[in-house]
Amino acid sequence: MDVLFLAIRVLILIFAAVNFKSMSWRLISCSIVIALLAADMMVACTGSGTADYSFGATLGAGVLQSVRFLLLVRPLEEYRHESDKVPAHQLPFIRRFIWVVKLIHSPRGIGFSFKAENSVVPVDSRHRTRASFIASRLRWLLSHYLLWDAATLYMRCNPALLSGASFTSQGYIMQCLNVAVVFCKYYAYLTCIHCAAAVLAVGVNLNEPQAWPQPFGHWKDAYTIRKFWGKVWHQMLRHHLTLFGPHRPKRNPWDPVSTEHSSASKLREREPWATSYRRLCYAFVCSAFVHVCGDVVLQLGVWSNLSSTSASKAMDAPNVIGHSAPYFLLQPVGVLVEDAVMEVGKRLGLKEGTWTRMVGYVWVVAFTSFVLPFSLDAFSNTLRVGRRPGEGMADRTTLIEAMADRVFGVQLVPLMLSWFPGVTES
Repeated sequence: MDVLFLAIRVLILIFAAVNFKSMSWRLISCSIVIALLAADMMVACTGSGTADYSFGATLGAGVLQSVRFLLLVRPLEEYRHESDKVPAHQLPFIRRFIWVVKLIHSPRGIGFSFKAENSVVPVDSRHRTRASFIASRLRWLLSHYLLWDAATLYMRCNPALLSGASFTSQGYIMQCLNVAVVFCKYYAYLTCIHCAAAVLAVGVNLNEPQAWPQPFGHWKDAYTIRKFWGKVWHQMLRHHLTLFGPHRPKRNPWDPVSTEHSSASKLREREPWATSYRRLCYAFVCSAFVHVCGDVVLQLGVWSNLSSTSASKAMDAPNVIGHSAPYFLLQPVGVLVEDAVMEVGKRLGLKEGTWTRMVGYVWVVAFTSFVLPFSLDAFSNTLRVGRRPGEGMADRTTLIEAMADRVFGVQLVPLMLSWFPGVTES
């Protein structure tokens, strides 16, 4: 994270806390922030391809966040925190600023009126004391670090991933396994970051344990593509990705709500399928935009690395801009297919059960392993061409590998290399 990015974050907080009433001023403030984010994108080369991509995606998410909080929504008036005694827009500026800080750092709306109750997994009742919560998150941190380390070791030993061959070059079973390992690596990486932040925030008494539920949903819910994204994976970006609607009617968070009336209206209210599907399409367009921003920063980083040695090498570098988009833009197609199949199943009298869910898991794995390798191949090849000396996976010794060598005297890399099938030309 550079100084400009931190300055932009502070500027978003200030603009949101000012609470501009004029649409013109809201448009100006949003435009200023987006222009600064675009400028940061041009100079945000970190020297590491993976870090460049991650930071670019973070900048893309910042664009959506700016549009949401500075242009489309007036959070001080439209949202309410559970601890609020008066509407936030009536508070002095400093308290409004602190309120916005809490809002910005709660992307899932934990404690706020816009929290998505049906997707966030609450903190286990056994871990709601400070000591038990910290102990549980430290265990999670260790276990997910080992998962990340195992995924890194796998990618370090797989000849297809080391040589720049396609993810599909080792047959379909290995193709599915390769894709699963990529997901596991990023799932573990993000979980480790979340656990470390949770331990710090709860440990210094900044938050209560209930404010830090696990970052992803239950994997048992990932038996459709819609549920995989909506309930499991996209929790942190859910509200930013759906900012373009269609939105349900807004309610003043300070209006009294009858519990009986609210529960009855939820049972009666069924959103039209077309409205839900349109929101889903918009969400994946936004998701594609976020990841294409990662493509842009990665491409600029590769050009920068190669131009330091030879201008001709930089011109011959593979283009990765836009390669992230197809995976996300194809997700609504998968949802459309599964919705049609489920509707046919309902009309045939089939009911959801264990076997239908097993079929669903197979479907999600098959669809993902089919549409993701194109993006992964472009990403992998660009990293391989543009990386600096010492940056590659083969240069890093994993903790699992070091422990196996020290404790058991086993060299894992030569052993694992013998397990992998050869690479075939696609």
